[in-house]
Amino acid sequence: MKALPQETVRLLSSSQVITSVLNVVKELVENSLDAGSSSLEVKLENYGLDRIEVRDNGCGIKAADAPVMAVKHYTSKISCHEDLECLETYGFRGEALASICAISEVVVTTKTAEDDVSTQYTLDLSGHVISQRPSHLGQGTTVCALKLFKNLPVRRQYYSNSKKCKEEVKKVQDLLMAYAIIKPELRIIFTHNKAMIWQKARVSDHRTALMAVLGATSAANLLPVQHRQEQPEISIEGYFPKPNSDLNSTSSNSSDKTFIFVNGRPVHHRDILKLVKQYYANAAHSSNESAGRRFPILMMNVIVPASSVDVNLTPDKTQVMLQDKDAVLLAVESVLISLYGSYSIGNDKQEPSLDCHVVARVPPVMLERSITNPKEQISETSLPGTANTSSSSSSEDWIINKSSSFDSVNFSSFTDNVALNSTVDPDRSSPRPSKDDGDQGLGDEICAESWAMGRAFTDQTTGQCLEPVKLHLPEAHGGNEVPDPKSKSNSPSNRPSNVIMEKVAKLTAYDLISSRSVRQPLSAFALFEQDTRSSVLQENPQASLQDVTAAVKERWESLGEEGRKKYEGKAQKSIESYNEKKKQAIAGGDPGWATLQQQRADSSVNRLQGLKRKAPLSNQQILDKLFSSQPASKRNPSKLTRPLPFSVAALRHKLKLKRPSCPSGLSTQGLRLVNRLASHCAWAILCGRKLMLLNPFRVEEALLFKRLLENNILPAASLQTPIQLTDGVLGGPEYLDILMSMEKASPSLNGEIYFTDPRLVTNGFQIRIIPGNPTTSCVEVTGMADCMPFYGIADLREILTAVKEQDAKTVQQCRPLKVSNYLEGEAVRLARQLPLSLSREDVTNTLSRMKQELEEKQEVCLHGRPFFHDLVDVPETEQEALQIISSTH
Repeated sequence: MKALPQETVRLLSSSQVITSVLNVVKELVENSLDAGSSSLEVKLENYGLDRIEVRDNGCGIKAADAPVMAVKHYTSKISCHEDLECLETYGFRGEALASICAISEVVVTTKTAEDDVSTQYTLDLSGHVISQRPSHLGQGTTVCALKLFKNLPVRRQYYSNSKKCKEEVKKVQDLLMAYAIIKPELRIIFTHNKAMIWQKARVSDHRTALMAVLGATSAANLLPVQHRQEQPEISIEGYFPKPNSDLNSTSSNSSDKTFIFVNGRPVHHRDILKLVKQYYANAAHSSNESAGRRFPILMMNVIVPASSVDVNLTPDKTQVMLQDKDAVLLAVESVLISLYGSYSIGNDKQEPSLDCHVVARVPPVMLERSITNPKEQISETSLPGTANTSSSSSSEDWIINKSSSFDSVNFSSFTDNVALNSTVDPDRSSPRPSKDDGDQGLGDEICAESWAMGRAFTDQTTGQCLEPVKLHLPEAHGGNEVPDPKSKSNSPSNRPSNVIMEKVAKLTAYDLISSRSVRQPLSAFALFEQDTRSSVLQENPQASLQDVTAAVKERWESLGEEGRKKYEGKAQKSIESYNEKKKQAIAGGDPGWATLQQQRADSSVNRLQGLKRKAPLSNQQILDKLFSSQPASKRNPSKLTRPLPFSVAALRHKLKLKRPSCPSGLSTQGLRLVNRLASHCAWAILCGRKLMLLNPFRVEEALLFKRLLENNILPAASLQTPIQLTDGVLGGPEYLDILMSMEKASPSLNGEIYFTDPRLVTNGFQIRIIPGNPTTSCVEVTGMADCMPFYGIADLREILTAVKEQDAKTVQQCRPLKVSNYLEGEAVRLARQLPLSLSREDVTNTLSRMKQELEEKQEVCLHGRPFFHDLVDVPETEQEALQIISSTH
């Protein structure tokens, strides 16, 4: 045997700590949270394989700690193993950044409050700093991991499947959501390939954070819960689904929205998750059978002493070991029982029993109504699954504060008022006890038959069985007899009052007049009722509808004459407004509606006067006429036309035509604007006798592209490693000679000479000459434009080739093909930002610049589409005009 090299050991251990993109993001985010940051920006490129960037505004890394910040087992969180007893941070091992360095290229930029500027550190595979330079970023730390799993090809090949990559992005989003919920004051922005995936602003509390993460619908169905106990010290805080809430808004098909925390750390605890799922499923199983396969949407934070938790089980620290696991599960179960009641889970738990012989479950509603006399209590040892299920019905959010695992329940009055009935067991010879046997004890067994038949409980005061459902039968006017529908003696006077025997037509508040809804006028009493109803409800909020109506009638009867005249005047104005709107609607519709609406108005007036409404006459003939007839516009689809006076002489005078025609080819001289076509964003122009359409946006594209070719300077980004230019790199010694003959600046203090030739600078190349002997002088590229992909030395060779073969002197002649294509796109983007409606002065200016800047033969835009479109030649005589008009028809 022999020891493995340190690089191999480092790679093997790091691949166990960092197994996915999620692990990288989790470790970096937890480092940011430990630094006290309140803002996080997580950026991924190519699903995190090309670039992972996490930026925060925390305290930063001191310059003294920078050399060892990524060295393995260097950390500022703890100093010895005993510090784990009071751990308050997410990280503590000092392995995360070192493991990330072993499988990627890491760049760290950091600044503390004491530093003047930030510093960017480049790290090697072992986590040591190999270079540093100043940066422009503000306070905080930015960690960039590039080329993830570059030395683990099999691990990188695993992410070649797009489905797995998308799942990884979804896991990262779920992780950020968990931190966003547990830390409401945290601001998070998550982007992928420069596209916003998810973000959350700073909020004040956990409920607002849940609303921002889950949505308003799901957050509205969650209840705040608090549970505290002292021995052992356990506290549970969170938000749980309301009982009997909508299954779709409070549950999910996966556990990604079941957020469980231990001391603020998101964890995967199978026992807690299983317990929560079972109680939620049992509570929702009555309304939906698929509840057993769904996971509740909740947030639960279990707070225990740090000394009773071991978080050092797995590399990702998502699984924890609890010292008082049974006590924690018992506390969680107590909270669930408080919310959803005591339910049997599997076959290993018993229901709360009143006696050892009673095996039936008492309905919770019956217990709540019957338990009133606090004479005797059953201890919590005899009721292992019982909890106080009472809650406030007036509050929307129920807050459950519990100081112990279980509360006692009083059953004494239940034994006084309710007796349990039993039936004969076929296997036994004991007879069934009758009602005359006196008070029945709770020791009698309830069989399934008596429970199903509704004879399980009896009221001792009346001796009748307690029925879960009572059927209410229709009652006649004179008594409790139900009328026989087959009997002919059922006269209208003997009809029951609580049975609907026929349909009654009801009026609506609006009339439909010529497909327009017009509100019917209101009477004086109706207007008075609108003003008075609110004041009556404010005085007596518990008043019923009948009480409110009676109170309004009393006030109306006691109203003075001046008050009545006031409301009668308002009613008259309402009728006048109604008549005015009805006339307007009839004037804009078919006259046949007038008769129909007049009948509706008459019936409305009758209703306002308190008369009994009669059935209206048949309107079938009017309706047949309305629906069978078609408007004239549908019968004759031709558009309306009207004659316009026209003469060639007037047109010639208007346009001030000149006898000579437009010169051969299209010239910008003699172009005259006629008018703008709003539907096509084009302009009609006249050139000689030719009437044409001009698209000014195509002209602007060409003008912008020409201006960018001549003047645009591509910004050069500095290269981390300069590229040395040799004969082999450029393709021959002649290219290096052409480069050396270009314009240069004066030597700097250190002797370096930079090229200032516009043909190089405008194309984004920053080149310098390092002094030395004539044979050892070095020419290298220190910066290149980064606005285009794959832009490099080949494009520099293209510039030198244009100078060599075409003797290019201007910047426009030396643009590489990539730069030209890039500037074309920029010209199109800028042209699309122009307003759609250009004024006459703008178009005139465009034509003037086209004449000055563009060549005479250039008549197309960047996409090869012409500026002008010929319409027609303007006629000179009346005969030519008639021929053109006849040819168009």
